[in-house]
Amino acid sequence: MKTNVQSKKNLKSFSQQILAATLASLLFFSHADEIVEVVTTTDVVDVASEATPADSGFRFNLEEMQDIANDKKLRHRIFYQEPSKGPDALWFDAVKQGDLEKVKAMVANGQDIEVKDVGSLDQTALGWAAFIGYEDMVDFLVDQGADLWATDKGDVYHALKSAVLGKNVNIVKKLHEALKEQYDINDTSYEDDGESLVMVAASNNRLDVVEYLIAQGADLNKVTTEQNPNRPSYNQSALSYACQNDYKEMQALLIAHGAINHRTGDATCQ
Repeated sequence: MKTNVQSKKNLKSFSQQILAATLASLLFFSHADEIVEVVTTTDVVDVASEATPADSGFRFNLEEMQDIANDKKLRHRIFYQEPSKGPDALWFDAVKQGDLEKVKAMVANGQDIEVKDVGSLDQTALGWAAFIGYEDMVDFLVDQGADLWATDKGDVYHALKSAVLGKNVNIVKKLHEALKEQYDINDTSYEDDGESLVMVAASNNRLDVVEYLIAQGADLNKVTTEQNPNRPSYNQSALSYACQNDYKEMQALLIAHGAINHRTGDATCQ
């Protein structure tokens, strides 16, 4: 008799344990989505906090650098997405990042300032500094005797054009002054497509640079001599570039100073 009573008690206790476990399972699964969401969110935050930003180590922030070169403008001159390559990679990393103190230290230790960036267009340090817009670095390199006629494989024949491709008008002014006796800003004979500096600046929406070049007597109505219709510089002028790229402010600036769209025959885009 006692055995039967004890068995019933054990059975009742076991049933209660099963019921409790079942309820706990139901409660867990009813909140599973919330748990997953919390875990996922936490994981994302942790990963993001450990990620290295694209502009890490650079003097300029990412937005500033993207305004200089991006996937739609001067893509072949993007300098901030990957480390430099080649035998002078450390040198060019310091230059591109705008680390003037490191650049000075490397020069003091014998760094050749005329080496070419073999991993990117064979640009020199002066060319990169002029393009990116590091005025103090340009000053230092020029003082060190850097070649003002430094070329690269991207149709650059002197450091002034590197600066015009960029957006720091103070550098443009300084390099123009340094080359003034040797170079006419309207001379297109150096370019295989006949582009002038004001065309280059207008095509990249460098308003301050175009204003400066206008003040220096830039001819706004020159037309490129490129004969290949498949090249971007075919049949272009400063205003046609501004029209093609829908640069409204640039269009207004050029038209205000007498630019004519050779494609339309007047000061309009269409």
